[in-house]
Amino acid sequence: MDFSSWEHSFRYLVQQARSMPAYPSELRDKAHEVTGCEAKVWLAVDSSNPEQVQVRMDSESRIVKGLLALLLEQTDGRSAETIASFDGQQYFADIGLAKHLSPSRTNGLYQVAAALRAQVLPTS
Repeated sequence: MDFSSWEHSFRYLVQQARSMPAYPSELRDKAHEVTGCEAKVWLAVDSSNPEQVQVRMDSESRIVKGLLALLLEQTDGRSAETIASFDGQQYFADIGLAKHLSPSRTNGLYQVAAALRAQVLPTS
């Protein structure tokens, strides 16, 4: 991954967006929409097996979809415990992408990570 410039980042994110698994159209509803994002984002989580949680994400925005692809790569198929402890902010900083993200895009990503974490954490 080359995030040395916004141009490289943009190209990579568009590529990642194209590689995302198809998101079920029936889950593009208010119940699966993540609030607090500038672009529409949908999140579907199947945590019936807490050792291997299935995560699906989608967005109307190609850039956001590419960012979601990176999140998906880090979370889909992982345990609920691993997902709950995943630090998206640190991840994007570590790979060098955070410096290219606007505050609104960054906030939206954190909203997605928070919604994902909330869905995999056991309710008491």
